[in-house]
Amino acid sequence: MVAPVTGKPLILYLTSTTRSIGALLVQEVDGTERPVYYISRKVHGAEERYTAIERHCLALVFTAQKLRHYFLSFPIQIITKCDPVRFLLSRPALTGRVARWLLALAEFDISCVTPKAIKCQALAELLAQFPSGQCEPLEDCLPGDGFEALATSTDEQHWTLSFDGAAGSGSGGAGVVLQTEEGDRVHLAYKLDFPCSNNEAEYEALILGLIAAKERGVKHLRIAGDSKLVVLQTEGIYALKEPTLAPYRTTVQKLMKFFKGVSIIHKPRSENRFLDALATLGARTEFGEDRACIEIVKMFEPSAVEDFAEPTEDWRGSIKIQLVTGVGHLSTAELSSFIVLHGELYHRGPQGWLARCICAKEAEEVLDRIHIDNCADNEIALYRRIHRQGYYWPTMKKEADLITKNCTRCSLYMAQPECLMANTDNQEVDWRQVYIDYLREGALPTERAESARVVRGARRFFLEKGLLFRRTLDGMPQVCVDKEQAEEVLAKTHGT
Repeated sequence: MVAPVTGKPLILYLTSTTRSIGALLVQEVDGTERPVYYISRKVHGAEERYTAIERHCLALVFTAQKLRHYFLSFPIQIITKCDPVRFLLSRPALTGRVARWLLALAEFDISCVTPKAIKCQALAELLAQFPSGQCEPLEDCLPGDGFEALATSTDEQHWTLSFDGAAGSGSGGAGVVLQTEEGDRVHLAYKLDFPCSNNEAEYEALILGLIAAKERGVKHLRIAGDSKLVVLQTEGIYALKEPTLAPYRTTVQKLMKFFKGVSIIHKPRSENRFLDALATLGARTEFGEDRACIEIVKMFEPSAVEDFAEPTEDWRGSIKIQLVTGVGHLSTAELSSFIVLHGELYHRGPQGWLARCICAKEAEEVLDRIHIDNCADNEIALYRRIHRQGYYWPTMKKEADLITKNCTRCSLYMAQPECLMANTDNQEVDWRQVYIDYLREGALPTERAESARVVRGARRFFLEKGLLFRRTLDGMPQVCVDKEQAEEVLAKTHGT
């Protein structure tokens, strides 16, 4: 071996077999080729299934990585029976490892020559028959990857979390995909090694996805799932009645607090096939040219049983202790509306809605947040909105009514139909007529404020056989009456 002379190109001989690859780097001085360096190694794993031309390209890329200092300092002339560089450049569409190989070679001055006599090719082929026993896989990084990763980590990116769950016989599966703004994806699959329903599996997938995003330092998250029930219950649009799902929604709400910005949308099932394949771990999984590495983690207990620290001295303490131990001074009537699930105290509303009982500090945060989100929209009372989104504390109605009363915007834009019914004593016109005209003909009052009030209020009314009905919060219809009919109903009810 000799040190290369500056100013003269280096000559590279490549060789490959079904079991090894090798290369010999030489430099011609005074008509004599002097060896500078030689390397060889075994092929292993997926490389054993490469075609002959791909193994030849593998030898070139491996040599360029191992002898990078020579490739950067000298022009390289490849002498070989095939042209791996031409093979790379002639591909109509470069994907996967072929594209990465081409990018890895782009920084070097490489050319292919065909001399009259191939002097050292036999030596290169001989060296390849005695490969190194060490496993030396290709480096998967490209020039500049380190700087790009550093720049990306300093910015607060918006990630997308897609999730799906599937239940089987005695177990289930969960699939999660985390995607950056640049399109980079992280695929995760979990085996739920415990009995669970489809809805529980969907919640498990969402919780595990949130945990994975939190561990990666994600701050801004967009969530998409094909379970309409889970998405709308998380948003607070659907009420929660199933006791088994209550701990899951509680865990989701707690995990969402770790993110600066988070939103959730419903995705059609037709757009969720890959996640469905991850969740079911079935034969329908399809990949592109390259293999996909999927990390499968077995979970031995539900994620909702994770212990979160919370204050020990609050209004919930005595209720929870008496429900668990049976020791306490509270009556059966006082305890009938409460239930303990996985260590959490829940309140069951008149319609069967389950709401997590929260302490005073969290209640203040929830009250402010939901009031800000729904300010001036009084179609549903504020305390009912809070309860529907899954929260409860004993004074929630009093505090919600007080904050609504003291809010200027809520006072100016009150649009409850009950207000109309309470003021009909001083009106000669039937209060129902504006809603009947709007629902039947689309007619609205001339004043803009009155018109907007009618449109908002009409969402809870409908016509049936010429009669006006109003939907209650639980969806039951109520017939609407005028002043005289109301007096008759009151007289019959109270016996006067």
